Amino acid sequence: MSKRQGIRAILFILCTIMLFLWLSYIFVSPEGSGMSSRFHDFYKKEKENTWDAAFLGSSVVSRAWAAPVAWHEHGLAIYSMATDSQLFLMTTDLMEEVLKKQNVPLFIIDLRGLRESKTGVSEVKVRRLTDNMEYSTTRTTALKKVFQYIEEKDIAKDKDQMLNNKLSYYIPFIKYHTNWNGLQETNFVKPTSEMKGVYEGSAFKTVAQAKPETTTKASGLSNDQIELLEEVIRYGKEHNVELLFTMLPGEMSKKEQKEINQAFQIINENGFRGINFNQEAMYQEVGIDFSKDFYDPAHVNAKGARKISEYLGTYISQNYDFTDKRGREEYTSWDQAWELYNNFYNIGWTAQ
Repeated sequence: MSKRQGIRAILFILCTIMLFLWLSYIFVSPEGSGMSSRFHDFYKKEKENTWDAAFLGSSVVSRAWAAPVAWHEHGLAIYSMATDSQLFLMTTDLMEEVLKKQNVPLFIIDLRGLRESKTGVSEVKVRRLTDNMEYSTTRTTALKKVFQYIEEKDIAKDKDQMLNNKLSYYIPFIKYHTNWNGLQETNFVKPTSEMKGVYEGSAFKTVAQAKPETTTKASGLSNDQIELLEEVIRYGKEHNVELLFTMLPGEMSKKEQKEINQAFQIINENGFRGINFNQEAMYQEVGIDFSKDFYDPAHVNAKGARKISEYLGTYISQNYDFTDKRGREEYTSWDQAWELYNNFYNIGWTAQ
């Protein structure tokens, strides 16, 4: 092969890769409310190394965390990297991904995904995270771990389907390439979140819920659940990052509450903090009103989110050493997010 032919071959390969990435950008559209915009902004809009913390977890996190509130009240830049039904199994992989762009000293991790009923693997749970991630060794490692977990634990309800279609997880274009007829404007111009990931879908819907009966008993975690939790704790220690664990308010069985209470015992024994919002004393302290602050049994509306964000923002400002970043030029997008959120909140409830 001549030098000219070699150059042409390299250019052809580069063009092919660029075309593939462009087609993937257009066709790959994971399910879920607001997840793609949060991840798109994380990769493309958020200035590197400007966050104080990242909040990881399932849909309860994206509904409950109103980032502009903590920013407005305390100058804290805390961003949600939640995905609906986020697998606790993949927590450390997401932490690894965040640390590539944001040198956060603190991860806030919600424990709802640690409940035994939620540790099962499924296609949609995996794709909601990995299909939103950029191609990288971290993403590849995360998928390998998932498939190994499925094979060893045999707890995926669609195990055979997932294992027979492994390649489509590593290259999601394989799954989505037939979506020609379903292409929309958002496939070409990705949605963005000007309010730092604030959930808008059912924010102003109110459905009264029965207050859960709480318990302080602690028991019931399986060895698999303990291993998942200890993996996250170990990662925090090895990477010298603080971990703050939460259990956001919402419907839970007594069995699940006992599991989570045991998880908090393990967390405390390892020197990390935790906030269990599903305790009667916390309902009172935060001001959670189950007749007004929820739109379904597990998810708070905008009123509930504001209360939780105010409480958690104050807790973090009092218990961790963060500087108030309000007024800094590199954080103007956070100031703008507050203005947009405040209008969104006030107008939204006025219209009800």
